Amino acid sequence: MKRKLILLIFVILILVLAVYVSRIYFPIDGTIVDAETKLPIEGAVVLVEWSITPMAWLGMPTTTSYRVIETMSDKSGKFKIKAYVLNPIVNKPDLTIYKAGYVAWSSQIIFPNRRNRTDFKWRDHYAFSLERFKPEYSYEKHTSFIHRAINLGFGESKKLMADAYYWEEIAASKERDEARKD
Repeated sequence: MKRKLILLIFVILILVLAVYVSRIYFPIDGTIVDAETKLPIEGAVVLVEWSITPMAWLGMPTTTSYRVIETMSDKSGKFKIKAYVLNPIVNKPDLTIYKAGYVAWSSQIIFPNRRNRTDFKWRDHYAFSLERFKPEYSYEKHTSFIHRAINLGFGESKKLMADAYYWEEIAASKERDEARKD
C-alpha cells in the first residue's frame, strides 16, 4: 500500500512538472521588415500579452491579462522582448506589431479577411513582414482588427500601441461619418 501511494505521488509530481514546463516562456527577439522591399522597419510597436483563462466553476470562464510588454523596433528592424513567464496556467502569448502606414500584424488573426493565423510559431529570430496599408482597405475595419488583436477589453495599459495607432482611430471616425452621409 505504501509503495502504491509513493508511486501515485511520483506520477502526480511528473504530470504537474510536465504541465509547468510546457508553459514557460523565455525572452524572444525578431526582425520587422517591409513585405515588398524586405528593408527593416524602424519604430514599429511590438506588443506581447500573456493572459489567463481560469476554470469557471459557475458560468463561462473569463480571460484576463496576466502580463503586457511593449517595445519598439530599432533602426535595423530588430526588437527583443525580455520576459520570463513561469506560470503553468498562463495562455500562450499574443503578439501584435503596428507601424503607421502598414497593416498590423497579429499572431492570432490576419487582416483583412480575419482568418485565424496558422503560420506563426513562437520562436527566436522570427522575421515579421508588414504589408503596406492599401487604399482599398478600411481604417474602421483595421482599427477594429487592432482592438481585437491587442485584446483591448482586458484593460491593461498598452500606451505605446494606443499612441501609435491613435491617428488611425481618427481616420476611422471620418470613414464612419462619410458612410452616414451616403
